Amino acid sequence: MYNRQFQSQFQKRLRLKSVYPAIGMILAAHLAACSSSDSTTMLGATTSSGLETKFERESYGAKKIDLQPTNLSFAGAVIADEPTAALIARTTLEKGGNAADAATALYFALSVTYPAAAGLGGGGACLVRDAETGDVSSVSFLTRKPMSGGAFGVPGNVRGFAIIQARFGSKPWAQLVSPAERLAATGMQTSRATARQLSTSQNLTRQFTKADGSNYGEAEPLRQIELASTLARIRARGVVGFYQGDTAHLLVAASDDMGGGLTSSDLSQYLPGIVDAPKKTIGELDVSLLDAATKSGAFSENLWADVQNASTASAVEAAGNAAAASVGESANGEDMGATSFVTIDGKGGAVACSLTMNGSFGTGKAATGTGVVFAPAASSASAFLTPVIVDQANAKDGLYVAAAGAGAPKAGASALAVVAAALSGQKGAGDRALAASPANATSPANAIVCSEGLPRGTCRLSLSPDSAGVGLSAVSTGS
Repeated sequence: MYNRQFQSQFQKRLRLKSVYPAIGMILAAHLAACSSSDSTTMLGATTSSGLETKFERESYGAKKIDLQPTNLSFAGAVIADEPTAALIARTTLEKGGNAADAATALYFALSVTYPAAAGLGGGGACLVRDAETGDVSSVSFLTRKPMSGGAFGVPGNVRGFAIIQARFGSKPWAQLVSPAERLAATGMQTSRATARQLSTSQNLTRQFTKADGSNYGEAEPLRQIELASTLARIRARGVVGFYQGDTAHLLVAASDDMGGGLTSSDLSQYLPGIVDAPKKTIGELDVSLLDAATKSGAFSENLWADVQNASTASAVEAAGNAAAASVGESANGEDMGATSFVTIDGKGGAVACSLTMNGSFGTGKAATGTGVVFAPAASSASAFLTPVIVDQANAKDGLYVAAAGAGAPKAGASALAVVAAALSGQKGAGDRALAASPANATSPANAIVCSEGLPRGTCRLSLSPDSAGVGLSAVSTGS
């Protein structure tokens, strides 16, 4: 069922540092549909991490996928900062899901596997390209201050991905949430990406430390039973299972105990914003950014003005200067608990997302019985989320670039520098711009660049520098 030739094209440049053992029931079930008897050739559960040196990053970081317009087996691609969640998104594409379905499954998996940046208590923003119409929507679901003005942010992620999936997805909601639920319940092997977070954060709650108080290391099993229960309610009841009922009561009670200020009304009345994404037309291409009414959108718009006018050679320098002008150096070095990812499907649908917990592992305080870590109500992290999509103006066909940055301003600058470089038309310019950018593991920028426009030609998957994530192609299994 798995297209071995297609797999080889994608994987031959990727060097893995170590081969993990099987990582339990959930990934075994998901990989079964696309694996072969020779498991040593599979990216599968072995993708903890990436490339060993800067030289290897430059040599192998941009993965090229040959896409033939007549090759109906191509189902899409995904690039994310944590590989276990990326595998779940790939499986969604291979089972017939579109980019919105894959993004939803990816997010909920990240809430389990990459909690420092993608917990259920956080927020974010996405751009979504509808393959049927070519329209791009800006979806904002940032954390908000409670009506009391308290310290805990009103979570936005569950509502945000619910509206993305409802408007643009094609698969049943429960099918997209259940992989994350099973992963939390049965346990995961800690990936290199997550082990990094656990080893550097000072904000860990008891669910992320072992009984003796030490951190989980790479490849060690981690179960999150309380989070699994919360995901089960979300799977069964949708957003009501999080913003009302048992989970909401537990969140409010915990917030009361900790002085966070959340109320039932804060949760039940939370609504994301969704509008047509503002476009900047350059020649025959449209550059779509977040709604400028949001802080993130305003940052993207101001930054783009600097980046787009730079020559290809100086695009990264211009982006860096614009970022430095936005905030001080200290903010550039701060871990804001952020992540970015991109999903595309074979029809030209795309989702580019930037998420944040407003600090690594948010407040470091969790609601008992839920596995949900609260994010701070106020943080500059929400201002620097920078998804961007480039497509052919006034046409349904032709997705050219989908990229996203998150964290400190340098990540947003890096994402837009990739776009500016890619628009120059020089082969591999986007890859080089990202490799030379100041993005890193805590302020990531990831991009998929299709130089001739999807579904024609080729696409390149470019990982953030210093990333422990992965880019994966998907081949339709017909199921």
